[in-house]
Amino acid sequence: MAAAVASQAAIPSQAAVAEQPAFVFTEDNFRAPKLPANLKVVDVPLVEATDAALEGFGYVLHSADERTVEKKNFEIVQWPAKGWRKCDPGCGDEAGTTEGRFEVRWEGDFFYGNNLAVATTNNTYLDGLGALPEVASADEATCAGDGKAILLWMSDYHGDGAQLFFPERRHPFVVCLGPAACGDDVAPADMRAFYVPAGKGVYFHPGTWHNGVYVAKDVIARLGGDKATFLTRQGRVHSRFSASWAEEFGCVLRVPLTL
Repeated sequence: MAAAVASQAAIPSQAAVAEQPAFVFTEDNFRAPKLPANLKVVDVPLVEATDAALEGFGYVLHSADERTVEKKNFEIVQWPAKGWRKCDPGCGDEAGTTEGRFEVRWEGDFFYGNNLAVATTNNTYLDGLGALPEVASADEATCAGDGKAILLWMSDYHGDGAQLFFPERRHPFVVCLGPAACGDDVAPADMRAFYVPAGKGVYFHPGTWHNGVYVAKDVIARLGGDKATFLTRQGRVHSRFSASWAEEFGCVLRVPLTL
């Protein structure tokens, strides 16, 4: 697949990023981040999600219960030892999974996600925008974007296990993923976008860079309400490690929401 391409000037190197102060993903910062103006735009290629296309990232799901701990095909990571002694076999990965609803909605140019599966109040996120921060509006009448593409200002990964999303109703959606092999040194060019057809879901391997799930405005409108709802299943510990594209690289990732 082609690499993501910056539509403006080159983004900073990882060495330059390491010199910048880290963005702290508090509840307030996640819900209403103070994003800078004049961010560079990096276009992320979109392809249809198939098992071949998702190789290394995860799998397409044909049912919500296709991958579970009980079936022994849902990956939970054994927690690493702090010292030189190894964790005993058969422990350290017993927390299993938690599951619940993941709701997404547009408010003008702002796209929000709410993860009701996790036991934290830091579970409501600004998952993306329909326009650059300096022109984005929460008013549908004055919003600058059409909701057919989304600008991502951050992504994250889970250190304790896999995660899956399956829509409650039949409709397409999009995810943006980066390889777990990147670890903390992920960069915008590592990210790929996948269009999941109606009636399918998606499963990510542990450590895969992602964020929420993205649904075009017109798709949500066709559902007859103001939001789309998914089942999400993930590691119960919910260890989350996040990167701010806006703060660390001075950019946003532009992801189409339709093929």
